[in-house]
Amino acid sequence: MEAHGAKKKKNSDDLRTIGDSSRTISIPADVIPEIFKGLPVKSLARVVCVSKECASLIRNRDFVKTYLMKSSDSSQSLIFTFEGKCSGKHFFFSSLQPQDRGESVSSSLAIYHMKCHFRPYKTFAPSVNGLICYGPPWKLMVYNPNTRRSITFPKIESMRIDIYHFLGYDPIGGDYKVLFMTKGDPVGTRYGLAQELQVLTLGKDKSWRMIEDFPLHFLDFHESPDICINGVLYYRALLNEDGTSEAFMSFDVRSEKFDLINAPELLEYHLSFPKLTCYEGKLAFVFSKLHIYIYSIELWVLEDAPTHEWSMQSYSFPIINGESCYSFNPFFVVGEGELVLAPAFVERGPFDVLYYDTKKNRVRRVLIEGITGREDPLWNKDPYHRIISVIPGHANNLMFL
Repeated sequence: MEAHGAKKKKNSDDLRTIGDSSRTISIPADVIPEIFKGLPVKSLARVVCVSKECASLIRNRDFVKTYLMKSSDSSQSLIFTFEGKCSGKHFFFSSLQPQDRGESVSSSLAIYHMKCHFRPYKTFAPSVNGLICYGPPWKLMVYNPNTRRSITFPKIESMRIDIYHFLGYDPIGGDYKVLFMTKGDPVGTRYGLAQELQVLTLGKDKSWRMIEDFPLHFLDFHESPDICINGVLYYRALLNEDGTSEAFMSFDVRSEKFDLINAPELLEYHLSFPKLTCYEGKLAFVFSKLHIYIYSIELWVLEDAPTHEWSMQSYSFPIINGESCYSFNPFFVVGEGELVLAPAFVERGPFDVLYYDTKKNRVRRVLIEGITGREDPLWNKDPYHRIISVIPGHANNLMFL
């Protein structure tokens, strides 16, 4: 029995002390995660080195998931992928998206991350929550631009050259999964069947798992765009050998089940390099269109997946200084309907990214600096580079910290 008036012993799980023996500060244990949630990734990277206890807390799956959700409303980044024909490389950069403060012109400094061969790949540098998936079957990797760290997956046993890989995220379980497939040999000018579908869960699976049950579909010769929205991964597919019937495959990251969504019937033209995006939480795709010498932007939104119902919105290209910006390509939609456009090719010097508010008919120009003019022999092999993807990414992601 404890003597009357004796002080109750403090539970070590309730308080943490910070400082040296001469000056300490006691902090309730349940407050520490809340403090950590308010710190940027760079600060948490230093805290990880303080103690095993701090490292265990920050690397905890639930904390990583909560930190990502909390940071989703903070500043975002743009992730650029450039293609150099002569160098045979993809170059990856990122820059912060400036907040809309009513300014018509602003600037952002780009940061270089990495480069890799592009010849075997058929995907648009897939990114989920800022993570980038890239590499050949024998060295497929996921890279986090925030921590500048990556992990390498187990080797994929495949003799195919044309490979497709898609990164998805399950927001309920907090799991990242990679879907991998190859394209079978085409017959003449026909398209190849999707084959060797495999999946792997980051941090859990030690080997790839084959997927046996999936709808029959064909894959394009060119790059296949993809996007993950609310735990569902979407990618472009074809329903017949000659490529005349287009569709989108959906892959539920949690259940690993496939569904097929018919594309809208666009009788005037075959879809040419559409960019998948998210519009009001729904799957959408955007592309530029030339019809009778008039350029326009079309945004198609999937209103109901089970009934394959789509809606379409058409916009004129924005005009700056009296000139139409039809040399820019639409890449995705941000916020409440702002279209993000970037030039098809980049030569020397900084370039503009346009934020086109179609509702207010207002254009914001963001000057991207630090990409062109790099002192890199491989980069400088090409007189210009094609922008193959511009995608939004989280400015804060703790994966692989």
